[in-house]
This record gives sequence, C-alpha cells and structure tokens, in this order.
Amino acid sequence: MSTKEIGLPVYLSQGTYVNTEYKNGKLQLKEVTADSSGNPAYQQSGTWESPVIAIGDLVTAFERVVKNLSTSGSKATYKIYTKSSQNNSTWSDYVEINYDDSSINSPVGLYAKIKIEFFTTPSPTMFTLDDFTDGKYDSDYIDSSNGLLRLRRNSNLPTDTSVYGNGVLFVTHIQSSKYRKIYSLRIKN
Repeated sequence: MSTKEIGLPVYLSQGTYVNTEYKNGKLQLKEVTADSSGNPAYQQSGTWESPVIAIGDLVTAFERVVKNLSTSGSKATYKIYTKSSQNNSTWSDYVEINYDDSSINSPVGLYAKIKIEFFTTPSPTMFTLDDFTDGKYDSDYIDSSNGLLRLRRNSNLPTDTSVYGNGVLFVTHIQSSKYRKIYSLRIKN
C-alpha cells in the first residue's frame, strides 16, 4: 500500500485577523503608518486564524503544514499552531507545529484550524510630527516658524499715536487677563 499526500488549500484571504492583514497576496502584520522617509511601520504583533478546515474522510490524518514564507527584515518571527476536532464543536487546544518537518502535533480529527502569530522587534524610526516652518501655529503668544515651536517672549502691542506740539504720545492698552506677568516694558523707535 502506498501513501500519497493530498494538499488541502488554506486561504489566507479568509479568516480572523488581529493586527494582521492580507495584502498583495501575503499575510502580514498590519501597516499602522509610514515613517518620515515613507517606509511602512507595522503593528508589533498580531495573529491570523483560519476558518474551519473540513478534513472529512479525504485523509486519515492531517499531518503537515506546508508554508511559503518570506520575512522582510531579520527581526520578524512567527509561530504556527493547529487544533483539531472530531465534531466541529469540541476542539483540542492549539499546539505549535514541529518546524523541522512541519509536522502537526494536534490529535487526528475531521476538522482543523490553523493559527499564525507574528512578532517583530521595534527598530528605531524617525517620525516627524510637524516641521514648524510655515508659521501655521503663529499667534500673539506662539511662534511656530524657523523650525521651532516656542512661546513668544516679546510681544509687539498695537499703539495709538497722538502728536502734541513737538512730541508724539504712544498709548497702549494692556489687558491683565491676557498676561500672567510683565517683566519689563520697552519702547523702541
């Protein structure tokens, strides 16, 4: 009697995604944002769980998980788990596969599920929140130009001028509710 392996397709485009996504034909950690250089930043960990796979009586045992894997970056890792059931109601616990030969350690059953956990180690990334060069936050109290965000230390207040004979009188109204403390008043020509 000869033994023949029968492949049962597992569709990564179906299932339950937690911080993962199916993108461009691949299962991956979910992209969260992009860094200042435009490189994608991903979730730190996530899982994918397959829908129920009906083994039926096509095979006597669900023996192996065959994987086609590519990881971008050496800090990405994964773990593959399986569980089985005889009646699609009572399930065994998830058990990690044997990575040497991809053999399954779950008990033989008529139904199976696969779970993949993804992990990555955070790497230093540059994020620019704002470059503060266009002055969009400028107000009477804030200066947001020249690449800095800072409180204004000097305020130019509007003045009313009146000419009296040989001199000029400058009048400025300062509302005490707008300032906590005035350190000095200086008049410039």
